[in-house]
Amino acid sequence: MRLAILHPGIAWRDCADCETHVYDEKTGRRMEHGGKPMKRPRGNLAPCRTRANGCPKGTPEASRALNERNQRAYQHYLECRAVNQWPDDGIVRRNASIIRQVMDACEQELNLLGKIANG
Repeated sequence: MRLAILHPGIAWRDCADCETHVYDEKTGRRMEHGGKPMKRPRGNLAPCRTRANGCPKGTPEASRALNERNQRAYQHYLECRAVNQWPDDGIVRRNASIIRQVMDACEQELNLLGKIANG
């Protein structure tokens, strides 16, 4: 979930597509040339395959992305939060508590990074 919060442009990116096509790492969008996806030039490795940069998502073989079940739980949390309606369910409460803790930690991390960047 930290990945989805701190690196949303990468979190939902398909790893196989990233290894095949060039992405703008600032926007998270696949780059295009002439309206078509730009192929990754030969010898130009995806970020997950370089030691210097790496990828916050990890590699296709060792991904840090949410699995499908956790994606559904996170999506449910976002939907409930958006409309401020929560089902009276113990599992939903437990998941919401865990997700809220991660979100709070990410917010603190982002605030700290902002303070460091602004000197």
